[in-house]
Amino acid sequence: MRRRTDPALQRARRAAADPGAVLEAAARSLAGAPRSKRGLIDRLVAAGYPPEHVQVAVERLSELGIVDDDRLAAALIESRDRSRPRGNRALFNELRQRGIPDEVAQRLMDERAARARGPEGGSTDAPDSGAGAEERAARTVLAKLRPRGGDPRHESQRVAQALARRGFPPDLCWALAREFVTNNLQEPAEAMDGDVEAPRGPLRRLTEPTQEA
Repeated sequence: MRRRTDPALQRARRAAADPGAVLEAAARSLAGAPRSKRGLIDRLVAAGYPPEHVQVAVERLSELGIVDDDRLAAALIESRDRSRPRGNRALFNELRQRGIPDEVAQRLMDERAARARGPEGGSTDAPDSGAGAEERAARTVLAKLRPRGGDPRHESQRVAQALARRGFPPDLCWALAREFVTNNLQEPAEAMDGDVEAPRGPLRRLTEPTQEA
């Protein structure tokens, strides 16, 4: 029967670890999943390793190219665009939560937006820049939705809600919802031809822009 390690004893051993042991621990931590520099530092410090040794170990792994914030962020953006598209702000916030520095995240988001716009497009400094890339991601989500029929207004709310949950801005959610209803229902509601009233209740909360911390 496997004996359980005393957590206090294990933490004491980590606190007394030398630089070589911390470097090995950092490398093992990357075996399960790639991490950003910030994410790896936070994980090792939280586990009880000496912060000064952790910093040196992570810097060394970064020099070797084993830890690479640019590569990690680019891979995550590509993965999300391919399989789980989401709005620019939601994607930017996910990069931040993974420990990617804002300047790295913004640069890669701008590059993504420039690719979507073509060679003549410019870039902006706002996290919501790159409407072309964002609309393309939203349309990828839209293509996976199936019409359920019934009342056009309820159908448009359902579609807008599905897009809003993925972090797309309210204006884009409702524009694509109107387009979806027009293309899939025989008799779209008159409201679909003009401006749609602001959503009420739970849908309003879903489509309101989130405040960044």
